[in-house]
Amino acid sequence: MAKSTIARFTAKFLVVASGENSVENIPMIPGLQSFPGEVIHSSSYKSGKSYSGMNVLVVGSGNSGMEIAYDLAAHGANTSIVVRNPIHVMTKELIRLGMTLAHRLPLNLVDNLLVMAANLIFGDLSRYGIKRPKMGPMILKSETGRSAVIDVGTVGLIKKGIIKLSIFYSSPTGAGEHY
Repeated sequence: MAKSTIARFTAKFLVVASGENSVENIPMIPGLQSFPGEVIHSSSYKSGKSYSGMNVLVVGSGNSGMEIAYDLAAHGANTSIVVRNPIHVMTKELIRLGMTLAHRLPLNLVDNLLVMAANLIFGDLSRYGIKRPKMGPMILKSETGRSAVIDVGTVGLIKKGIIKLSIFYSSPTGAGEHY
């Protein structure tokens, strides 16, 4: 049985970066209705400029969430991001390589090569709380439609502590584990 922990964040702004291809999906978050700050979906996000010096929580660690967290931090916002699922972090060059190799090699072999290369580039991200899915990035995309996250510099800011992480992985029972 997974343990559950409640995390309290103090932020004036909340960016919800969940959904796919600009289709809003705002998860049911207890207390969201009474949140006194601004709540926007990533599809409405324009720039981090107006958030400079503010505390901002980004919910969702896909490509949009990671890019928004980077932009917010680059504009001087005190940025935290909630990681709700294990993710593969790749470079665009690795994804391009994987797509090229997938035409000639089995996907499980391509996945093994991509994960090894990502480990060389980014190091062990589990030290920061970012877990990789059990499936490799190419098979995951093929079987579930979930894409790897293409890093735009966010990982470097996480490693430096500029972007703070809150990790919340859901267990199969629906209970969550907070790290």
